[in-house]
Amino acid sequence: MNQKFSVAGRNLNIPNSSAEIAEGKRLFISRGCTDCHGKDLAGVTFINDPAIGTFSGSNLTSGEGGISSSLEAKDFERAIRHGVGSDGRALLFMPATDFHLMTDEDLGRIIAFIKSSPPVDKKSVPIVVGPLGRFLYSIGKMPHLITAELINHDEKLPSKLTPEVSVAYGKYIATTCTGCHGEKLLGGSIPGAPPEWPLAQNITSQGIGKWSESEFIAAMRTGKRPNGTEMLPPMPWQNFSYMTDTELKSLRLYLISI
Repeated sequence: MNQKFSVAGRNLNIPNSSAEIAEGKRLFISRGCTDCHGKDLAGVTFINDPAIGTFSGSNLTSGEGGISSSLEAKDFERAIRHGVGSDGRALLFMPATDFHLMTDEDLGRIIAFIKSSPPVDKKSVPIVVGPLGRFLYSIGKMPHLITAELINHDEKLPSKLTPEVSVAYGKYIATTCTGCHGEKLLGGSIPGAPPEWPLAQNITSQGIGKWSESEFIAAMRTGKRPNGTEMLPPMPWQNFSYMTDTELKSLRLYLISI
């Protein structure tokens, strides 16, 4: 957990228009960043289990105890896309695999939103990995503890994508789903999750292939499947409800193509 990675980080173009910042906020919410960093960006504890560990998101604001004022755009890029801190150390339980292929444009908007957010005075809660968490990591059952190990840091990353209803754009959106549903989106146990968390569902054509486009969009925005059953936490449908029609239509096209 103390290993270091040589990742320089890229200085992205950070927009400053109100429209771009608003889009950054939408992306921040819809991609699930609030689950760990909170709606006020000051950080929340999302797992607190003596055996597995205590995991909390950092305070991203410029307030006392926050990190925003001390980080440049390249530091945020390195953290979000590579799971590596400004000191070169791996960030623990940072889901960088979900965001590694995010475009420069989308990432720049998110950073713009973070940088423009009101300061909140709150100390970040230190991450503590419990004995079971360490054991699960050591036998390969908690790979997302150190996502920096799973990423090709030399991979060419996209600069921009034009939103359109397509399988290709849906694949881009679906990287958000891999942290819980797995790289192949077949579902199963969520890596590193407490035992009371339900299994992630199969969201390929085998799982949702019979859902119509309107049923899929309704499910993502209401948390209810076409058969009336409710999606259980930690399924973050409240976040996905902020996705645009183009994003959700494309996501469905990609999922049912698998």
